[in-house]
Amino acid sequence: MLFTYQYINHRMEKMQEFIDYIFYEVWCIAPSIADYSLELYNNKPDLKEVMTTFHYSSTKGGDFFNAKIEEIFLIFKTLSPADIYQLKLWYQSNNNIEILCKNDPAHTPSKYADINQLNKDLGIALKVFFVRLYSHDLLSLKALADKIGLIDDHYDEFVKINRTGKCPFCGLYDIDSEYVHTRDAYDHYLPKSEYPFSSISFKNLAPICNKCNSSNKGSKDPLYDSNGNRRKAFYPFNRDSYTMDINVKLNSAEIEKLTPQDITISFGPANIEEELKTWNELFGIEERYKAKCCSADAKYWINQIIDECGDKTPIEFLSIRLASAQKAPYSDTNFLRKPFLEACAALDIFT
Repeated sequence: MLFTYQYINHRMEKMQEFIDYIFYEVWCIAPSIADYSLELYNNKPDLKEVMTTFHYSSTKGGDFFNAKIEEIFLIFKTLSPADIYQLKLWYQSNNNIEILCKNDPAHTPSKYADINQLNKDLGIALKVFFVRLYSHDLLSLKALADKIGLIDDHYDEFVKINRTGKCPFCGLYDIDSEYVHTRDAYDHYLPKSEYPFSSISFKNLAPICNKCNSSNKGSKDPLYDSNGNRRKAFYPFNRDSYTMDINVKLNSAEIEKLTPQDITISFGPANIEEELKTWNELFGIEERYKAKCCSADAKYWINQIIDECGDKTPIEFLSIRLASAQKAPYSDTNFLRKPFLEACAALDIFT
């Protein structure tokens, strides 16, 4: 990805805290407990208040939440200590998104298919539960929202800190700011349909433009290629900085007739080659960037240099525009405009 987000702390993280408690202090101890009851939540008063309210009221989301937790508890009661130990390892790994993106061999991600092999009923129940955790009919319920806040508030706080205003996965489209009533979707970076336990973790949720989310990534898996091989991927909240290199080469000087076949795009630096390859595959980056270089926008970039150079030569004005683009790479698609114009200059289009 072009740049990473800064992670923010927010009340919504309390939902993950609740799920941690349910997993470790309710489900994992089920074999040693005679019966399921609300007393299991005595050590987590905030969560007990939510569970109690859901128990004595009738709401679609609340009824689902309580019923599914008890159903999964009853399945856990039938598991062996070895099974529960394995589930704990999978839970820990799937909530360490950063380590998984680095393809650390000490941490193995789990999928619902893995849990199905351990216990099919458990795999089915967990998938229904975790996929639906991230739903409006649950997260908007007052009893829960009073404890964890609202996701719209998280979004507003997030974009106040992350001010670039562009989708970091492509750089081509804006991300809605706090000043408009709409908001962009959060991408489940590890698809919630494939990976258990992390569907409500905000370390697995990142605002993303619709083109990247629905039109390109969909349910593609950052951790495995199409042949099932593990791979490295960018972590959306990586704190280690890097500078992306984008190089464009044009194989034709006939700009008005330029097609994607006339363009070669390469990415660097080499030390993140595997992450770059994953990024390109997930979001169709090369195809989309080539299309941009064939668009009316790209022709305007060229005409701007020629038509607006004033008392300077096009080459002199190009130098000014390239320096400006370097300073603000994510404004006006400068991260792609700059290498495209450099490729044009290499073909003497401005002389």
